[in-house]
Amino acid sequence: MKKGLFFSSLILGLVTPATAGGIFYNSNQSAEYIRMFDRNSAVDSADIVYYNMAATPRLKDGWTFNFSDQMIFQRATVATIGNPVVGDRLYKSDNPALVVPNFYLAYKKDNWAGFLGVETIGATAIREWKQGLPTLDLMGKQLVGYGQDYTSQVIGADAYAVAIQGGATPAQASAAALAAGLSTQYFPSNSYLKGSSYYVAIRVGGAMQINPTFSVAVAGRYVTSQQAIVGSVDGYSTYNQFNHDLTDHKRLVIDKVDKATGFSGEVGFNYTPNPKTVVSLTYEMATPLNFKTTINDGKDGGGLFVDGSKAHLDLPQVVRFGFGYQMTPQLRLSLGANAYLESSVNFGMLDNPMFGINAKRSYRNTYEESAAFEYQVNPRWLVSFGVNLNQIGQNPDATVDISVPGAHANYMSEGAGFQYTASEHMKVNVGLAHTAFMNKYQFADSGDKQLQASFASQGVTISPTKQYNKEYFILAFGVDFHF
Repeated sequence: MKKGLFFSSLILGLVTPATAGGIFYNSNQSAEYIRMFDRNSAVDSADIVYYNMAATPRLKDGWTFNFSDQMIFQRATVATIGNPVVGDRLYKSDNPALVVPNFYLAYKKDNWAGFLGVETIGATAIREWKQGLPTLDLMGKQLVGYGQDYTSQVIGADAYAVAIQGGATPAQASAAALAAGLSTQYFPSNSYLKGSSYYVAIRVGGAMQINPTFSVAVAGRYVTSQQAIVGSVDGYSTYNQFNHDLTDHKRLVIDKVDKATGFSGEVGFNYTPNPKTVVSLTYEMATPLNFKTTINDGKDGGGLFVDGSKAHLDLPQVVRFGFGYQMTPQLRLSLGANAYLESSVNFGMLDNPMFGINAKRSYRNTYEESAAFEYQVNPRWLVSFGVNLNQIGQNPDATVDISVPGAHANYMSEGAGFQYTASEHMKVNVGLAHTAFMNKYQFADSGDKQLQASFASQGVTISPTKQYNKEYFILAFGVDFHF
């Protein structure tokens, strides 16, 4: 082939969050949330340190702590369709994350409260692609010469000679040479990729009840994050015919860690115009995160990554609104809306000139809306159900299967569960949630377009696409204890 396909710049293994939230920001921060997907107007448990911190003066006097763990069972798939190079295959990842904890502590006295929260605020998960990914498999083939002039010319010339000797016309022989030069028969490859990620936030703050209807809160937040990637790409050339020996094996190995820390602040407001109604508003400032890359044992993917390099992948500003209304002594309804202002922060780590991805243009804001009800069956048992709709702020042209695959697709989440009041001091929460793309998303990503252009330069028309899908089941347990 006259035009090589080699991708010289990659963004690997970034793990997008489970359930609701922004591209790199989770809003599932307690078992109470998992059982209803709407807590912005809550006033009843210590998880409001995150969801409605200005309402902490409405807790009982004394100490209240809240601990929960989420067990996240996830499945992500990337299917290639109409791809003559790697074939039509289904690549999948289904690693569970069994420990995703959150902890909150609040102390309330009279008209003020102080609080502490420790949260898995961003993408905290492991995603392993045991069969690799399409772009990595293509890269393996390219490593040993597929798509390069010297291999396609040799293989094509041999195919031409064989066709002529078999009685083919020159036109037929040229067609055979072109087909042989485009074929991946002699270029098997395989790949592997595992990405892990965590974002832990520690928030400390206080709140004051200004008057019977209005309270305010301020907090500071420290975030530490790490993203680790291990992977390999193997390419083989098996061609050895007519005194032309092109046999080869090349291997790239990746083992890198990116780490960052950052600080930010937030402010919250809670308004209760009457005993039945709660209105809340919380604003979180952006958290700058400038990740530094460390390469382990020189495994830089053949120069794809540079030890000591830095790039930003900030947590965005967040605006959260909540409205709750106690319709009857037993039934409470709530509505929520969140905006993640991702277009206003630095996502420079996601820039990829080779794929034509400029993060400043490719990412806009993410929005989500939620609605839920809680029903007090009796003094001990409360049941709840809620839904969340999430519009992710990634443009389709930023999709690459080795980066943030299919993040632009919209999610729908449903959560249900119960709260059991074991005593006047302790409440137990259990939630079960399901989150998935509203539709499987089929799209010709940047890699597909480059592949299509390379084949078109040879006069061959192809229309490769990829279909992305994600699905999560979450089981959460939590306890809220007052003393």
